[in-house]
Amino acid sequence: MKDVTNTTLTEIKVDFTPAKIDIDREAIEAQVQAAIAKYSGKEVSTETYKEVYEERTNYNKLKDALETKRKEIKGTINQPYKDFEKWYKEKVLNPLEKVTDEMTAGLNAVDEHERLMRVDVVRATFEDKCMVAGIEKSTFADKYDEYSLKKYFKTGKYELKKTTLDEMDALVLSEFDALEEYKANKQAIQEQAQEYDLPADSYIRHLEDGKSLVDILKMMRTDRDAEIARKEQKEIQAKAEAERLAEIEQLAKENANANIKAYDAETGEILEQGTITPEPQNNVRDVAKFEPSEPLTINLRLTLHGGKSQLNQLQEWLEDNFISFETLEG
Repeated sequence: MKDVTNTTLTEIKVDFTPAKIDIDREAIEAQVQAAIAKYSGKEVSTETYKEVYEERTNYNKLKDALETKRKEIKGTINQPYKDFEKWYKEKVLNPLEKVTDEMTAGLNAVDEHERLMRVDVVRATFEDKCMVAGIEKSTFADKYDEYSLKKYFKTGKYELKKTTLDEMDALVLSEFDALEEYKANKQAIQEQAQEYDLPADSYIRHLEDGKSLVDILKMMRTDRDAEIARKEQKEIQAKAEAERLAEIEQLAKENANANIKAYDAETGEILEQGTITPEPQNNVRDVAKFEPSEPLTINLRLTLHGGKSQLNQLQEWLEDNFISFETLEG
């Protein structure tokens, strides 16, 4: 292809005469210094406030007028350059950029096509190696773009270098070893979980998150011990509760079926045999009901085989039934 850039285009000659600004700089500087000297160090007071305010207004107007003139001079000086720049961009730079942009678009299309071809080679190579190793064929999908660079291929060919193939083999082997280790660790966790009577899923998730098998087994042992302690505590509490309920039940039976020694109300004879189940007791003792009649006095000799305790019971019963009694000597 003919080299079209080797022309006189790069030797464009421009006749440029720098602008010259004629101004009496010394006179203007002297006037500025005189104005500064007039008001430098002058104290503003209530008496001079109005005067100074008006003078400041005048000086601001003068300053603005000078700035306006400066900008006019600058615009006049810059105008030839602005005209040149506009012409240069429209007639020289833009046409050249349009051509180079078209070239770039064409080159990029070819580069992208070749890159996609190399990606296909890398993908197929990784998938074949993964299938041989027995691992998921898309395991290294995130490596396709990286290994599609030209430096991994033989020059001018869609063929991977031997060093590239060796790197890919190392990656596949490392992944295979990691997968085998994961399977073995997962099985160890499942077996340990079965032995400890623990759910394995949560511990397998720790393995997937990158936690080591040693740490996971320690965690499982700690959880097992805590579960055993919890069950033992629960059993102790259950046993204590059962004993408490049994004791309450036993006390209830004893109170309901208590053997009470009784006596004959007429003869005072102790009834050694038989069990009386007491009726629910009220705080007020039952009192015998009878119709009033002539008092009856009899002499009665009693032998109390229950001793003083039985005597107290007899006296209580006699009093409850309004029976007067006295103890005779002898």
